[in-house]
Amino acid sequence: MIAEELQRNRSRQRAKAVKYSREQVEQSRKIAHETEAAELERLAVLGQIPQAEYKARMAALEEGTDEGTSQ
Repeated sequence: MIAEELQRNRSRQRAKAVKYSREQVEQSRKIAHETEAAELERLAVLGQIPQAEYKARMAALEEGTDEGTSQ
């Protein structure tokens, strides 16, 4: 009886930890996405990358795929 209660508590704690971890990963990805978009915009404004490359890289970023990463 006590063992079952402890098991349920551990299961709840694990579920909460997993949920928290997933939220942290999602937040991290969002921040990375925003940072990459800002950097691309900065490069385009300064003329360091052609407009066509900027548009292509932004489109890839919006789709969730980036040339530099494999997801």
